Amino acid sequence: MAKEITPLQLFTSYKKWVVNNPGIVTDLETVTTWSSYFIAGKINKSPIVSELVYTVSKLISLFNDRVIREAYDGEFQHYGFRDQVKLWLTIVHYCEVFIELTVKNKWGNRGKWVATTLIQTFKCGSALILLYRFKELPIQHPPIPALQRKKFTEERESDDNANSYFTLKRSGRVLRRVDGAPPIALRDWQRVKIKDNKTTNTEIKDLVHAELLYILRPMVHLAAMRAFGTTAWKQWLVALGLDLASFKLYNRHMKELTYEQRIEISRRKLGFILYLLRSPMYNGYSKNVIENVLTSMSNKIPAMSFVCDPIIRYLSHWQDIYFYMWAS
Repeated sequence: MAKEITPLQLFTSYKKWVVNNPGIVTDLETVTTWSSYFIAGKINKSPIVSELVYTVSKLISLFNDRVIREAYDGEFQHYGFRDQVKLWLTIVHYCEVFIELTVKNKWGNRGKWVATTLIQTFKCGSALILLYRFKELPIQHPPIPALQRKKFTEERESDDNANSYFTLKRSGRVLRRVDGAPPIALRDWQRVKIKDNKTTNTEIKDLVHAELLYILRPMVHLAAMRAFGTTAWKQWLVALGLDLASFKLYNRHMKELTYEQRIEISRRKLGFILYLLRSPMYNGYSKNVIENVLTSMSNKIPAMSFVCDPIIRYLSHWQDIYFYMWAS
C-alpha cells in the first residue's frame, strides 16, 4: 500500500525544489506574470482574471523570495514589526488593483471608491509608521523589492566589509581582520576608510518632509477628486504639485543619499510620464497623440502591428484601470 503524502510533506518538497532550482522558478514566474497581459480581452471578465493571475504570480514570487533568502542566509530569520509592516504593504501593493476591480464588479463605482479609500488609508498609515518610527526613507515601491536571485545565491561579499575590520577601544583606530583582508594581489595597503553617515538636522527634516508629501499625495488626491471631480484639472494639478514639492526637497540632498535611495528617487521621477496618461490630460491631449504615433508605427513597420494594435484597442480601458495616482 502506497504511503500517503501529507500536505506538510508536499510543502516541504516544494520549498526544497525552489531552493535547488531558483532559475527555473524565476522563469516560470516570469511566464505566469506575462501571461496575465495576454489574457486581457480574450475571455469573459478578462480584467479581473488578468489581475488575479498577476496578483497570484507576484504573491508566489514574494513567498519564493523569502524561502530562498532564508535557505541561503543559513541562520534563523526573525521578522519583527518593521518587517511585518513592509510585508503587508507589499501584499496590498500587489493586490490593490484586483481588489478594486472585484469590488467594482460586485458593488459598482461607489463600492470601488470605498475600497480604494480603505486601501489607501492602510497604505498611508503603514508608510507613516515606517517613516516616523523606523526612520526609513525613501520607502521603496514595493517595500520588499523582488530578490535578485542569481546575485543572491552566488558567493556574496558585504559592500562595506562590515565584518572585515574592528575598532580599538582606547585609540579608536580601525584595523582590518586577517580573515577579512582581500587577496594579496588586490591589496592597496591603505588604512580602512569608514563612511561618514553624519547628516544635519536640516537635511533630516527636508528628507522627512519630502517623503511625507509623497506618502500623503494619494490621500490628498482622493480628497481633491471628491471635491472637484475625477476629470477636473484641479485634482490633477494638486497631485502634480505635491510630487514636484517632494522632488524639490529630495534634490537638495541627492549627494547625501545612498545609491539605493537615489535609484528609488529616479524611479519616482519616471512616474511623471504617467501624468500624460491620467485624466484630464489623457482625455484632452495625450490620447490622440499616442494613438496617432502607434498607428503610424503600425503602418510603417509591419511587425509592430502585433504590438501596437492591441495597445490602441485597450489603451482607454487600461487607462481607466491602472493610471490613477494611488496605484503608481
